[in-house]
Amino acid sequence: MFRSGLRTTALAAVAAAGVAASPSAAYAQQYEATSVATGRSVVAGMGHFVYDEPGTVGHRIWFGVHAVATADGSAYGQFRYRHELPDGTLVGQGRADVTCLKVSGNVAVFTAIVPEGQGTVKNHGYYVKIIDDGRGRDQIVDAQAQNGTEPPPTHCLDPETDLPPGLPQRPRYPILIGGYTVHGAEVTDARHRARP
Repeated sequence: MFRSGLRTTALAAVAAAGVAASPSAAYAQQYEATSVATGRSVVAGMGHFVYDEPGTVGHRIWFGVHAVATADGSAYGQFRYRHELPDGTLVGQGRADVTCLKVSGNVAVFTAIVPEGQGTVKNHGYYVKIIDDGRGRDQIVDAQAQNGTEPPPTHCLDPETDLPPGLPQRPRYPILIGGYTVHGAEVTDARHRARP
């Protein structure tokens, strides 16, 4: 079910107007205030990165997410993706429903499942880790499950530590354009208030 190499990295993200800038300070403060006031954890933003793994060197990936985890542990939200070849040819794009979100400090791990009947891949799930670096470049780690006979797992899987044995280590990629805001329900961090 989990794939490696080109198949694992056939992930994509949002390429939409307004992606070129990181979330503004006001945007970050809005999510921080919401997460503290409601007891919810939040990850939101859009970002672009480029793969450098064998078989996918130069592939351009866009990810957009707005996900919320409530105090009772449930999660909801949307994940958007776009994957382009180095020459700009579209490989795939679409959306997935967030089924799990865990936030610890400045790190968010979430799972998003592509609704059945969308796209050409069956039983398609994304497993994403976002490291919000405040004023620096955010980082992202991703993996996917696809074309298995059973639906993919909907619980949170950290793509750096929780993938099945035998799969290669997933690399961290710097976000080149855009960025993400990560806020846990119980902790605020002053560096987010000053984020440009």
